[in-house]
Amino acid sequence: MTGLALGAPASGRHRSRQASETPTDPLRRNAIAGFALGLVLVGVAAGGANQPPTDVRARMERAIALLAAEEADRAIPILLSVVDDVPFHGPARFQLGALAVERGEWEIASDHLDAATHSYGPEAPDGAVPVQRPGLAWALYSDALGQTGRLEEALEATGRSLRIAPTYLPALLGRSSLARRLASAEGVGPMTESWETLLETSLDAARKATEQTPDRPAPWTALALAADGAGIPRLAQCAAQAAADVAPDDPRALFLVAWTSAESAPEEALAEAERALAAGLRDEPSLWMTLGRLRAFRLDMEGSLDAYREALRLDPASAGEMASVALDAIVAGGDPELLTLLESRAVRRPDALNTRFALAKAALREGEVERAAGALIRLADVAPDHAAILTSLHAALRRAGDAPAAEAVLVRLDAVKAAEAEAWERANRAERDRRRARDAAAAGDLEEALRHWEGLLNGREGAGANSAELAADLAEFGLALEGSGRHSEALAALRRSLAFRRFDSATLSAAARVARAVRENELAARYAARALLTDPDCRSERRPPAGIAPVLPVGVRREAKPPPPLAWRTQQDGALPGSHSGTAP
Repeated sequence: MTGLALGAPASGRHRSRQASETPTDPLRRNAIAGFALGLVLVGVAAGGANQPPTDVRARMERAIALLAAEEADRAIPILLSVVDDVPFHGPARFQLGALAVERGEWEIASDHLDAATHSYGPEAPDGAVPVQRPGLAWALYSDALGQTGRLEEALEATGRSLRIAPTYLPALLGRSSLARRLASAEGVGPMTESWETLLETSLDAARKATEQTPDRPAPWTALALAADGAGIPRLAQCAAQAAADVAPDDPRALFLVAWTSAESAPEEALAEAERALAAGLRDEPSLWMTLGRLRAFRLDMEGSLDAYREALRLDPASAGEMASVALDAIVAGGDPELLTLLESRAVRRPDALNTRFALAKAALREGEVERAAGALIRLADVAPDHAAILTSLHAALRRAGDAPAAEAVLVRLDAVKAAEAEAWERANRAERDRRRARDAAAAGDLEEALRHWEGLLNGREGAGANSAELAADLAEFGLALEGSGRHSEALAALRRSLAFRRFDSATLSAAARVARAVRENELAARYAARALLTDPDCRSERRPPAGIAPVLPVGVRREAKPPPPLAWRTQQDGALPGSHSGTAP
C-alpha cells in the first residue's frame, strides 16, 4: 500500500466507504495490470461519438505512459481527474478499479467497476466512454462485490460477464465459488429449491471451467469443492485426483485428494495429507483435522493428538468435529494456550457442545464437582437424549451428594438407552429385509423383492429417518418397480429418493429413463441433464442435451439471452472443505 486512495474526488456515488489492507497475490496482480492497461489503450484508441474531449484524451495518454513505466501512484491522480470530467469514462474507471483490486481496496474497486460496467450499452449515460471489454469489467466487479460480502450481486455479475464472454475462466471459477458459498449459507436450514439451484450452478460453472482449461488445477479444484458441497463424493474424488494429476506438487490439490478419499482409501489419503503438509500447507485447520483422523486410523495416537492440537490453535471451532476421546485427552494435557482457546469458545458459543462437555468432564476429574454439575445440567437441557452427558451428570450429582437428582437422571438415562437399543433392533430388522429384497431380485423374483422393499419402507419417511439410507432404499425400490414394468410407481419412488439425495447421478439416470417411459419428456430431459452434470466420471467429455434451459439462482435476473445450461484462495474461490470459520458447534 502506498497510502494513495483511489476514490473519485467527484461523484460521491463512487467514493469508497472503506479500504482493505488485504494484498493481492503476485500472479493475480500481473494479470490485472496486464489486461487493465490493455483496456486503457483500447479505450483511448476508440473513435466515434463517444470519444472524450482532447484534454481528457491527452491525460489518458499520460496516464498510460506512467502505468507502462510502473508509476501507478503518479497515474492515479490523472485518472481521477479524467473521471472528474467524465464520470462514466469506462477505461479510466476500469483502470482505477483494477488498481484498487490489486491493493485490496475492495469498496473503492466496486465503486469504480460499477461505473465501468455502466459505461456501455443503450442505457449508458450521455457522454459516457464505453469500457471496451465489458466481460472482463463484470468479472472483476464480481470479485470486488464478493470481497465486500455482496454475494448475490457478485453472482449476478459473473452471469453478466459470461453472457459477454462465455469461456472467460476467472468468471467461471468465481461463479462456481460464489454459488457454492451462497448454497453453504442457505444449506444450514431445510433443503430448498434455491439451495439446489445454487449447487447446480456451482457444478455447471466448474464443469465448464474444466472443459476450457483441463491442464490447470484451479478448475478441477473448483469442481471438487462444488461436488463436495453437493454431496457427490465420487465426483469430488475424481476431480481432486485430476487436480493433483495436472499439478503433482500443488499442496492444495494433494490435500483435496486426501480429503475426498479419507473414507474410501484412508491409507492413500494419509500419504497425500502428509505430502500436502510437507509441501507447505501448514495454516489450514481442515488439513490438520484430516491428519488427526487418519493418524488415529493408523493407531498413531500421539501423532493424531499433535495434529488435533494444531487444528485447535488455528481454529478453535475444530473442536466441534473432533472425537470426544481426542478432545478429552487434549483438555487433560493442560496446555494453557489450548485451554484458554476452548474456554473462550465455550463462553462465546453456547451451542459448542463438544467443547463445553470436554471442559465439564475435566472439571469433574479435577474435583470441581459443583462447577461440573452446573455445566452438565445446562448441557443436559440442550441435549436431553445425549447418553454420555447424562452418564457424566449422574456421576457429578452423586459426588455432590444430591441422590434424588442423580436418581432422576438415571431414570432419564435408562429411557435413552432403551430407545437406543430399540433403534439398533429396528436397524437390524431393516438390514435383514434389505438383504432378502436384494436376494430375491438377484434370483429374478421381483414380486418377492417388492414385497420386502414395501415392508422395509413402510413408515420410514417420518421424523428421524436416516435420509441417506432411505434415499438408497427408495432408489432400489424404484429400480425393482421399473423391472416389473410399473413405471409410474417407479418414477414416484425415484423422485422420493431424489428428494433426499438430489445429485445422485445413477438415480437421476434411472428417473430420466422411467420418465421417458411414461412420456414425461420434459421431466426426463431435466433429469438427464442433471445426471450428466453430476456424472462421477469427471474427465470424460460431455455436452448437455439440447433444448434444456438453465434455471438462474434467486437474485439473478434473466436477460434476453441467458447463458447455456476445505483457507487458501484460488481466483474468487472460497475456503477449503471442512474449514470452520468459527461456525461449527
